[in-house]
Amino acid sequence: MLELNTVKKQKINLSDYQYGEDVQSRSLLADFSHFDLEVLEEILFSSLKTSVKKVSRSLGCLETDLDGILVKLANCSLLERQGDLLFIDKDKRKYFEFQISRFEEDFKPDMEFLQGLLKQVPIHLLPIWYATPRSSNNIFESITEKYLLTPQIYQRYLSDLNFTDPVLNGIVQDLFSSPNLLLSSSDLISKYNLARADFDRIMLQLEFHFVCFLSYQKEEDHWHEVVTPFHEWREYLLFLQETETPCIEQMDAIATSRDAPFAFIQDMETILSLAQKKPLPIDNIRSLAHQIGLETDTPEELQFAESYIARVIDKLVLIRLAEKSNKALYALDAAGEWLDLELEARAAQLHRHPLNHLAAPSISPAVNCERSVREAEKAIKRVLKKGWVYFDDFIRGVIVPVPEGSQVILKRNGKQWRYALPEYSEEEKALIKAVVFDWLFECAITSVGTLDGKECFTVTPFGRVFFQD
Repeated sequence: MLELNTVKKQKINLSDYQYGEDVQSRSLLADFSHFDLEVLEEILFSSLKTSVKKVSRSLGCLETDLDGILVKLANCSLLERQGDLLFIDKDKRKYFEFQISRFEEDFKPDMEFLQGLLKQVPIHLLPIWYATPRSSNNIFESITEKYLLTPQIYQRYLSDLNFTDPVLNGIVQDLFSSPNLLLSSSDLISKYNLARADFDRIMLQLEFHFVCFLSYQKEEDHWHEVVTPFHEWREYLLFLQETETPCIEQMDAIATSRDAPFAFIQDMETILSLAQKKPLPIDNIRSLAHQIGLETDTPEELQFAESYIARVIDKLVLIRLAEKSNKALYALDAAGEWLDLELEARAAQLHRHPLNHLAAPSISPAVNCERSVREAEKAIKRVLKKGWVYFDDFIRGVIVPVPEGSQVILKRNGKQWRYALPEYSEEEKALIKAVVFDWLFECAITSVGTLDGKECFTVTPFGRVFFQD
């Protein structure tokens, strides 16, 4: 399993390079019209020496129409105009070729873009800014592994960021609390009363800290500048939003066979206490059912009572509190000590008991192993405080690494990156269900029931305390 090492504080200092030119260029792009972008693209795809006449002819416009944008591009050192001739600066052309990708219709501030962004920084600064080993063969891979590799690593990194500028902190909070993880730059500038240059300086800081990025959306005759997290993280967070498990509102209609928070533990107590007094016959199901308050009037009720009581008895035998002999249950010496414990202590002991395991004969041992059960039970953390939920809704958002090696991790496929989510087989889904409805129910961590024929569950108050972070 990957280690969640504490991320060392970064030493990003914009004054280490000529960031003023970057701010000036970004401010220029933010004020672009569609025509300005067309002129810039034409110049970037021309040779290093071209002419105003050639550009105007390619765009089908008057030469005088170009005067305004050419002055702006000259002020940003992209070109020098000498009469009709335009001399393009090679390094600046590379810079603008990268920056105008933000205007593309399918632009995503993804890992590929992030790699390009870091190439704008003098390479000797990267190990200083990001505290990566100077001996690293691939600085970008080192940065990815250290800051972005898993959601846990990146989330911890974000939590550890502590900007001294309250505006930076405010923008980050605004962004990650926005419904679709997207904010308008103009709204942020207005809210925090920022000059354009100050906003661009702030965004440089946030981009180099891998927090959020600028991009442009085409709206009629202008560009709308927006701020979003880096693409792969935004996709992951949107998945979490889309798979948020809804609560069941009509809780009074939920049918539960055992609705006490510690039902299974208490039923173990009742049967074990009876066995302490004298050998307890286990073939009289109706008598045992009556002892723990189960109905047996209908064939369905009797069938449930038979299977449920068998589970209780098997669990007592499994953890060596009792034994079966000649169709009777006998309490063992450890029974008294166990019965003296508080309910919460019994539940916790059952959960961690070395002899206890999930009884699911239909699931292969390769899937039903201790590691998989322990990973599967963590899935309920997403619904700790949700109340009652349908299992079918819950399973859509499960992302625990039940298949070994299926941890959510940033993976590359060609030029595409994503936080790869686990894909579960039907048997693995059956394991997750058994963990929720059997394993955790027995340990008083979940209560289970049905509503309109659909299985549902809730995390108990004890379960919320047990699994809280």
